[in-house]
Amino acid sequence: PEQSDFSVNNFVLMSNDSGERWAVVTLTNMASGRRSLTSKHLMAIVADGQRIAPLEFLQSFKADETLSLTINFGESKFPLLSIYSRSGK
Repeated sequence: PEQSDFSVNNFVLMSNDSGERWAVVTLTNMASGRRSLTSKHLMAIVADGQRIAPLEFLQSFKADETLSLTINFGESKFPLLSIYSRSGK
């Protein structure tokens, strides 16, 4: 993922029999100002070793704000294993 000021605190992975992959992700904006989180700032590891980005979204965060978001990672034959960001902090 692209470098960001967002830290992934926790996630709950979800899927269905149709192959849809979703996650409820709790993130914190570690910056001292407002930031926008996009699909470019997160990545998921899939059970077959692939890394996939979520479908496009945009969410604004206030400084030091923590939010839980339900994020769609599209469809995959394999389940999601982990969600991560790339923060410099």
